[in-house]
Amino acid sequence: MANIKIGKYTVENLTSGMYEDSKIIYREYIQNAADQIDYAMKNSLFTEQLEVNIIIDTKHRNIYIKDNATGISKSVVASSLANIADSKKIQGEDKGFRGIGRLGGLAYCNKLRFITTAKGENKKTIMTWDANELNKILNDPAIDDDAIKILEKIIDYGEDTCDSEEHFFEVQLLGINKENHDLLDVEEIKKYISLNAPVPFKSNFIYRNEIYNYLKQNNYPIDEYKIYVNDEEVFKPYTTTLLTNIAGQPKKYDDIYGVRFKKFYNDNNELLAWMWYGISRFEKQIPFPLNITAGIRIRQQNIQIGNERTLVPRFKQSRGNLYYIGEVHVVHKQLLPNSRRDYFNENAVRNELEVELERFFCSTLHALYNDASDARSAYKREIKLIEKESLLEKKQGRFVDDTEEEKLKGDVENTKKEKEKYDRKLERLWQKSSNNKVLGFVLKHIEENHKKKLEENGCSKEESTNIKSEQGEPKKKNKKKYLVDELTSIPNKQKKLISRIYAVIKNNLPPKQSEELIVKIQEELKNGKKNSFN
Repeated sequence: MANIKIGKYTVENLTSGMYEDSKIIYREYIQNAADQIDYAMKNSLFTEQLEVNIIIDTKHRNIYIKDNATGISKSVVASSLANIADSKKIQGEDKGFRGIGRLGGLAYCNKLRFITTAKGENKKTIMTWDANELNKILNDPAIDDDAIKILEKIIDYGEDTCDSEEHFFEVQLLGINKENHDLLDVEEIKKYISLNAPVPFKSNFIYRNEIYNYLKQNNYPIDEYKIYVNDEEVFKPYTTTLLTNIAGQPKKYDDIYGVRFKKFYNDNNELLAWMWYGISRFEKQIPFPLNITAGIRIRQQNIQIGNERTLVPRFKQSRGNLYYIGEVHVVHKQLLPNSRRDYFNENAVRNELEVELERFFCSTLHALYNDASDARSAYKREIKLIEKESLLEKKQGRFVDDTEEEKLKGDVENTKKEKEKYDRKLERLWQKSSNNKVLGFVLKHIEENHKKKLEENGCSKEESTNIKSEQGEPKKKNKKKYLVDELTSIPNKQKKLISRIYAVIKNNLPPKQSEELIVKIQEELKNGKKNSFN
């Protein structure tokens, strides 16, 4: 049998060809650090706080990622770090298990360096991968070395003295490529890590304790780690305030009023995943990226898989996902992320999860934001009716002509009919909420917000009824019917002409503009000389 050769482009596929987004390397190295912290804590190896520290040196274009967990003993550094896809980690338990993620950094720097030591050793091992040399080899068609020979050429070992009490593993990306300057954007990296890495919720996210209590009650692990970027701890950026953009400025338009939970099982009663999701008034799709936590995300061991759009196909409408904030945490050991960690490998369990997610998303979550929309529409019709009736009352004695009066009265009647139709919908929603506590919770907050709007606008339900007399007809403040009747100094014949002019303006200009112009003409005629129109 001929010798099997692993070609040099295998190395390229595992480095520059691995990820679409260069920032993913942060997630990969954090994931490896988290596994070592887990091992150290499970075996009670250390008493000090275990953490991950990331230093981004923008001036010298270097990145340092260091954890103070187990480190690696000198005797196994080569086999642990140089061997490709030969990880000793346990699939389904450890966060990383393929043994290829550590190579990702080679695509973005001049040199990739690993420095490590284990407790009890007074030497630290320094392993350097020459990324520049690797690129030369890969780009030179005359070099036909296999993957093993290439690695032997680009890897260099060294060591230095250290305190025997030290234990750490450090990744150094030295000389970040100019085209990968985004890796040095400190604020963007903090944002990326806050969304993708296994970090805690912010202390001011008021539902954090409710989520933690749920985890404890169900005996689910809390996969969280202290991760620092340039000495600042990173947290998940969830908040209870939802923002929209008004005149170029962010402004609150809705709130998260609570969180709810859901478990997903397969037919064998095996837990596939659990989730939490936020409850709002569902005013509209949550604007992204203004609200960077918009969308239900999917995570494994608290590390994000994919992005805010990964679960979009599970919804009945593509827009559905962005009505929510929340997380689906997969727990079944056969749900394995692919090498890019943007989704899961296809298998029977993944199919089961998709079926269960679609069932819940397409029914419960879909109905919730649609029912909320119907409720808001009903309350909006009430405000619209009050506004129409108020305008009709305000116009008494100041109509441009009969057509305007008829139109306004017609608008009021049409709005009444619309309101009655939506009132019936609202009544059905309240009835439905008697068996749906989440819907009742949403309706309550929509109603409260509606009352608040009425108060802010100086309106009330009583106003729409007080506008009318006991006979149901609009009250008349005076005997004058038309606007031109106020022009007492102008002959009736000329009033008719003015009224026609007002009608032309009304019918050909936008409402606000026509109103302003008519008022100006009216004031000019009222304050002008008696025969100014002669």
